Amino acid sequence: MRLIIIGGVAAGSKAAAKARRQNPQLEIIIYQDEAELSYSTCGMPYVIGGVIENSRSLIVRQADEFAKDGIQVFTRHRVMQIDKIRKQLTVKNLQTDTEASVSFDRLILTTGAKPIIPNVIGIDLQGVVTLRNYSDLQGLQTLLSSQQPKQAVIIGAGYIGLELAEAFQKLAIKTTLLEKSPQILPKFDAEIAALVHQYVVDKHVELIVGDGLVKLHGEQGRVCAVESETGKRLAADLVVVAIGIRPNTALAQDSGIALGTTGAIAVNAKMETDAEGIFAAGDCCETVDRITGKPIWMPLGDIANLQGRVAGENAAGGDAHFSGVFGTAIFKTFALQVGCTGLSEKAARDCGFDPISLLVTKTDKARYYPNSQSLTLKMIADKHNGRILGAQAVGFGGVDKMIDIIATALLGKLSCADLENADLAYSPPFSPVLSPVIVAAGALNKKIDTVCF
Repeated sequence: MRLIIIGGVAAGSKAAAKARRQNPQLEIIIYQDEAELSYSTCGMPYVIGGVIENSRSLIVRQADEFAKDGIQVFTRHRVMQIDKIRKQLTVKNLQTDTEASVSFDRLILTTGAKPIIPNVIGIDLQGVVTLRNYSDLQGLQTLLSSQQPKQAVIIGAGYIGLELAEAFQKLAIKTTLLEKSPQILPKFDAEIAALVHQYVVDKHVELIVGDGLVKLHGEQGRVCAVESETGKRLAADLVVVAIGIRPNTALAQDSGIALGTTGAIAVNAKMETDAEGIFAAGDCCETVDRITGKPIWMPLGDIANLQGRVAGENAAGGDAHFSGVFGTAIFKTFALQVGCTGLSEKAARDCGFDPISLLVTKTDKARYYPNSQSLTLKMIADKHNGRILGAQAVGFGGVDKMIDIIATALLGKLSCADLENADLAYSPPFSPVLSPVIVAAGALNKKIDTVCF
């Protein structure tokens, strides 16, 4: 039996490895249109900032390492068409510009996502870049070393934009972030986003919110300025477009494979599409929000790996299931850690819940212990039964711990009352005597009691 995987970055490489373990006799082929596969996109901003010295360290496995497991890898090969009835692919060798027809028994789509590129004048100027794949990283590194830009404008103030702001400052590049939404980090609640906003401004990064890109100006073919919707003209010899991504579904859509309500490929818990023998995983497909039960698109590296593992096992004859996501995520900008899980207060209200929330600011260690750091935690619950719906945190230490605790509480459908009495580890170097999670849960539980009774 032949399994073909289209795409070999996160979900695809994980699917191949899992399929091989599930079925040692299976013929496995990966087609990847890039020159590299199995690399970490999440580490790229840290390469730009010099935290990671060698970009090659982002590559998890080379093609020859897959070959040792009997997995054939064809880089610089693009699948042009899927015939789901005949179970055949049209594959183009991008180096020789030739095409071939290849049959399959099982197929996994891990075609990922692609950056959103605004249709504005000047978008094709030199010095205008994205940072989505390994070739983007190499291109940006080359630009930085050869052109040595002095002024950068980042379009979009999400995770990538804020991570790159730190990287550019380390390179002595004056940086401005231009965000069309009224706040940075649009998926976060306003009070958390405001804390991040002020911190980044204090780090001498210019932030412009509520204003979008309208035009790029150039001189001799290179970008020289950004024009905003409100008429601002921002000098720039480097522009990074980081306004978001969308699922790369053209191949699936052209072959008649169904898309879901999110615009990504629809799959069930076994990562099966509506086409027999065809699976999908990673940023190209949707999943289920475990709180609302509704379809959601969550393009995160860890989710791609989890989905790829399930798709690979099932395509090789297994019976694995992926239960969905809570949207747990974390990033840092400069020294500030920012994380979230579950629903924001706004999202909870939009989904039909009646949320109640509480904000607490505590330390990540005992207050008297050297180098204890402040963190702010927002916890959201259903005011009728106290069930935890989500949390957001920002601070200089322990944010990952707070978010992971609450993500686990979401998994167990715990309430504020449950968390108020949680038996969490305590010692002065690691935590205050009562974790911020416990403090927030206790205070929120009282607030819920007050509302309900």
